[in-house]
Amino acid sequence: YRFRHFLFQRYLYNRLDEGERSYLHEAVGDALEDLFGMGAEEVAGQLARHYQEAGSAEKAVDYRLRAGKRALRLSAYQEAIDHLTRGLAMVTDLPDAGPDHPLERAQQELALQSSLGMAWHGAKGLAPEAINAYTRARELARQTGETSQSCRILGEMSVLYWLRGEHQKARELAEETLGLAQQAKDPLLVAMIHVYLGLFLFSLGEYATAQTHFDQMIAVYRPYEHHSPLVSFRGSDLGLSALAYAACCLWCLGYPEQAMKRSREALALARELGHPFSLADVLCLGGCMFNEMGRDWYALEDHAEELTRLADEKGMQGWLLEGTCFRGEAVAMLGQAQDGMALIREGIAGLQSTGARFWLPGYYRSLAEAQAQAGQPEEALTTLDEALTLMEDTNERHWEVELYRLKGELLSTKSTQGDEAEAEANLQQAESCFQHAIDVARRQQAKSWELRATTSLARLWQRQGKTRAVSYTHLTLPTNRVAGCCRG
Repeated sequence: YRFRHFLFQRYLYNRLDEGERSYLHEAVGDALEDLFGMGAEEVAGQLARHYQEAGSAEKAVDYRLRAGKRALRLSAYQEAIDHLTRGLAMVTDLPDAGPDHPLERAQQELALQSSLGMAWHGAKGLAPEAINAYTRARELARQTGETSQSCRILGEMSVLYWLRGEHQKARELAEETLGLAQQAKDPLLVAMIHVYLGLFLFSLGEYATAQTHFDQMIAVYRPYEHHSPLVSFRGSDLGLSALAYAACCLWCLGYPEQAMKRSREALALARELGHPFSLADVLCLGGCMFNEMGRDWYALEDHAEELTRLADEKGMQGWLLEGTCFRGEAVAMLGQAQDGMALIREGIAGLQSTGARFWLPGYYRSLAEAQAQAGQPEEALTTLDEALTLMEDTNERHWEVELYRLKGELLSTKSTQGDEAEAEANLQQAESCFQHAIDVARRQQAKSWELRATTSLARLWQRQGKTRAVSYTHLTLPTNRVAGCCRG
């Protein structure tokens, strides 16, 4: 029926007694099911409402779950939260499972809780609601014996530990999850957990080992075959994540040309597949972080602006805050230091307000470099000390080389000021920072970081007239490596 005004419809609806409403809602739901058939998921939200009003709890919960999963695939996180929360509110209305299906209610709640965890994670990053949902889901997975669900939940919980800056704990949980996934003998599931492990190892500065984990996913990943299952299973495409992280790993290890190829591949594929959350992930890693490491400020600005637009449009708070930090760095390094610092501070404050601590040493490094650009070396040194303290607290080692190298550069500049004794002390500290940066880079097998730190040390020695020392400063690398690694 069509009505000239919704008030006419509301008037007639309110004239119905409870039994008539229930009957008509069920009739409409049945008619929609028949009409849409296999495509009923497109109207799952409507079906959920009709069956809820009809008092058919089983169908209502099922369609709330389907509507929530559909919203997740579209990165419509608030809509997903609404559907899944409504579904959970009705779980207690489900009839007790019979002897043939003793775990039916638990399995339905498990599906709702795990999907709700993904929705909160997508909407707010490190949200208490996500932690609560995953914790409950983990209990239910143990009850039902769902191995694949357990792996997914443990994997997502490990990511939450990572977001809180508990990198070692995240790594340990991911290693436990990998063993569980291998027992399930599901190649795609195993590859997914390898990506989690690679992510955490990258943060710990173990680039070579991280790369082997990303390669596990890349070897089996078939974008058009695996994209939908990965998004349904995890909320984002881990195959794309593996490609983006591999680009960053390869750059650190001293293979910039291979890294650029991976970055372009990941970005092109993410745009083609068109899943917003996955695209945000790739823009952040294969775009912003990759350009940031290579000091390509124009490309960084472009990718950061695209990331913030997408995140703002889709309500992805975490990506929006990270994009703000990256955009601030690009703005500062392209000559607008004050505006850039304001953006970086805004992003850092926003991330800290959510309880997140991941990547913060890197964002503080960005702020320190912007402060140096603005002619504030003392403030920059204070910021770097804060970053180094946080790094030691979280054990996040990705930016360790650059933190010490930048500190050395600031101390080297400072050595041109003050009395002779103070200048000499600053020079010695600068040299010590450069040497430490080189030692860390060698331990991490990070040839690009090593080249950059070695170049800084050589420049310092050259300024001091240590030409013999400069002539012996060398970096042994294959000829196909490090081109373009030392920009800036």
